[in-house]
Amino acid sequence: MASWRENQGWYWLSVMMPAAAILAFLWDRPWRFLFCLIATILLGDLLLGEHVEADGEQHCDTVISAAVPAAFICLWLFALLTAVIRLRWVAVPEYAGFTAACGVLSAFAMAHIHEILHHGDQRLRVASDIALALAGYPHYRIVHDLHHSHVGDPRYGSTARLGLSLWRHVGNSLRLSSLAAFTHDRLRMAKGRKSRLIRAAAAYIATLGVFGCLGGARGILFYLGQSAISVFIVEAIGYIQHYGLVGTARNREDALAWDVRFWLSNRLFVNNGLHTHHHLDQTRSYERLRLIGTATPAGYLHMFILALVPQLWFLVMNRHVELFSRPHSIGEDETQE
Repeated sequence: MASWRENQGWYWLSVMMPAAAILAFLWDRPWRFLFCLIATILLGDLLLGEHVEADGEQHCDTVISAAVPAAFICLWLFALLTAVIRLRWVAVPEYAGFTAACGVLSAFAMAHIHEILHHGDQRLRVASDIALALAGYPHYRIVHDLHHSHVGDPRYGSTARLGLSLWRHVGNSLRLSSLAAFTHDRLRMAKGRKSRLIRAAAAYIATLGVFGCLGGARGILFYLGQSAISVFIVEAIGYIQHYGLVGTARNREDALAWDVRFWLSNRLFVNNGLHTHHHLDQTRSYERLRLIGTATPAGYLHMFILALVPQLWFLVMNRHVELFSRPHSIGEDETQE
């Protein structure tokens, strides 16, 4: 008998986040929205438990599977516009709240944008490029393509060596991935192809101009602030998903990434937590992904909070990496004998 939690309709829970943000922003309650959102996810993961695998292969029309992330992105856009319009009248604490809340919401939107990135539909790809600029990471498509091609290699960002803190990783990842994107783009241009970075830079400048027109200097500072928060969280998620797996992806399929096994996180972030399967098959839509890799000890937000305190992160995750690697090492020794 199928569990009620296997129903694909639960992915629509994710659109409640930007919808609730719009209502909260209209009433100038950004801090209340942010605290309620974080508390709901933290408690929800604990209370609702682990990810549920549906029986058999799940099939879904491409248009339908794109509906949830597309709806999220549209509502998120309205939330950003609501926030930037309200900026003209709010005091400094609410201004900071709008910036923080939108930064977090933009980072969550990246999970949905990421899903659309892998769709072949040209219109969706153009929409995702616009959305990436709004989230403050206009060249993410190039960075992400290189990450998939070189997973397990820190020179392309996302992957962190064992013992590297989140605070050091974010700067390193941004620098190295941007350098790799620049090198890749230069090679494309040398072959007579169009530059992807110039288009991304133009989108970023245009977006900055739009926020300036809508909110003046406050609008520009708001956009830069929410972008910084969004990019930091996105890089932190990459850190959580690939920590300590340097080079191991070349030897083991289950060492491509750490999965997240919690039901609510995977419904809210369209199965972004089933990251190992995604790396094995980029074309597979989110509702068809499976939990096939080794999971993190907790949900995304729990692990994010843990990563903010390096010593606690190392205490938990270094041991986790060690336990993950040990069975493989034993198996190799037995094979050699």
